[in-house]
Amino acid sequence: AGQAAIRQRMTIPPEASKLANEANAVFVDEDYETALELYTEAIKVAPTCAELYVSRAVVHLKMDNFTSAIADANKAIENDPQNSKAYLRKGIACFNMEEFATAKKAFEQGKQIDPDNSQFKTWIRKCNAELEEEMAGDEMPAPHSNGASTAPTPAPAPIQGTSQPPPPKPVQRFRHDFIQNPTFVTVTVYIKGANPENCEITFEPRALSIDWTISKDDSWQISFDPLYDEIVPNESTTNFFGTKVEIKMKKKNSVKWDSLELKVDEKPLDELSEEEIRRRRDYYPSSKSQGGAAKNWDKICNEIPEDKLEGEEALNSFFQQIYGRGSDEVRKAMNKSFQESGGTVLSTNWGEVGTKTVEGTPPQGLEMKKWKDLHN
Repeated sequence: AGQAAIRQRMTIPPEASKLANEANAVFVDEDYETALELYTEAIKVAPTCAELYVSRAVVHLKMDNFTSAIADANKAIENDPQNSKAYLRKGIACFNMEEFATAKKAFEQGKQIDPDNSQFKTWIRKCNAELEEEMAGDEMPAPHSNGASTAPTPAPAPIQGTSQPPPPKPVQRFRHDFIQNPTFVTVTVYIKGANPENCEITFEPRALSIDWTISKDDSWQISFDPLYDEIVPNESTTNFFGTKVEIKMKKKNSVKWDSLELKVDEKPLDELSEEEIRRRRDYYPSSKSQGGAAKNWDKICNEIPEDKLEGEEALNSFFQQIYGRGSDEVRKAMNKSFQESGGTVLSTNWGEVGTKTVEGTPPQGLEMKKWKDLHN
């Protein structure tokens, strides 16, 4: 399904591709108003492209325009009935409108198309929990009425002749960035308080999704789909820290990623020629242009000799080597002599220091005093 979606993207007219790429860029910065305008312009150019409707549905979800998100998801399904992401967006919109039965049906339909996507399982579980709660609420007896009116107070009518200021552009809630080497891509998301219990990370061969439940009334999701190239999900890991989450994705191919997501009009790596892939390898770019062989800079760095240590640094390095390579008795002798002498004696002979207290030996001209003597 993922490859079919990518091929469909490649058939989008260049003008629509350009607009979609611009929309993707501002969407990442959480400028949803501009993203919505750009996706709408792209759809005018390519009105049968299901992926554009799916992308615009995501923007509607971020703006809490759930009815519009459902409409876009339905339009995507109409153009591509096998688009699992459309069912996912429809289900999330219905869930937020508390239409849990309809949401569950959409998630189940999407799961049939893409059974490996664990997001469907998670959302179906959420729907079941809400439906069970609704059933439990229906069984509770209604409270007794005291005859007082419970009609809601009507909202005040807007004052005529006044214009509302335009809403400010949203500020990006959570920042993220990524770094890479030939083997891994590491994405860092700066969110505070996320942990394995409240934040679900989903790895797919061509997608990464984050679903963080911040509180009972607030959650945050972001997805990168499709990723620039394939990853190995079962060799990808997540580490949670106090103020950030580090997501380490194993690359399937040792090539440089120009971005986290594949642009709409960009070829996936599995459709590039061997020469094009070779140009994207993580080698120093000027080595080929000068007629030389591609350089392995990791190997070259390992061959560079380290700077020679001098003075106290050299002495400390020497002691560290002795301690690291020594036997258990050598280490015990070094620890005991150093601690008992107040740091003035360092012996490696356990037979000499193991049966007696090691007295301190201060440098010539200095007097040694113990800590307890200074506070009496």
